[in-house]
Amino acid sequence: AANGQHKVIGLRLGYASGPLNASAAYTRTKNDLTVAGGDFKDTAVGASYNFELARVSIAVRRFEQASAKQTNTLLGAWIPAGPQGEVKFSYQQVNLSGTVGATNIDENDSKQIGIGYVHNLSKRTALYGTLARIDNAGAATYAVPGGPTGLAGGGQSTGAEVGFRHNF
Repeated sequence: AANGQHKVIGLRLGYASGPLNASAAYTRTKNDLTVAGGDFKDTAVGASYNFELARVSIAVRRFEQASAKQTNTLLGAWIPAGPQGEVKFSYQQVNLSGTVGATNIDENDSKQIGIGYVHNLSKRTALYGTLARIDNAGAATYAVPGGPTGLAGGGQSTGAEVGFRHNF
């Protein structure tokens, strides 16, 4: 790295006004020719809008290396539930395409759905609970954090959490 063979270049632009918040980012990591696949690219675009009855968001992030691509799409919603509560929904999809070496990764996709509730006890303290399920296809083995290990390709992972949060 000392002789300039490796470089990271990135840019992020954001806009926020009233109920709209949007941003886009791009990062490129350039390695010397001894690294298989050369440059690594990371592109992200996201936006959220607060409709007062609900806040919705969408984000798309793509990673690229050689002929392999991973595109992550996230849809989310936050819905107020009374003066102290909030219901959260999320849907995420991972789409792999291309090849890694001689292996085609097109069918190794995954989908996750989640629902949660946060009950604010004060400005800094809350109780929360979340349920999530991941459905994998092909050889994908994504798992809910803290979930099963050694998941077979194309398997499913389900998880739940409850907790207490306090910000100091």
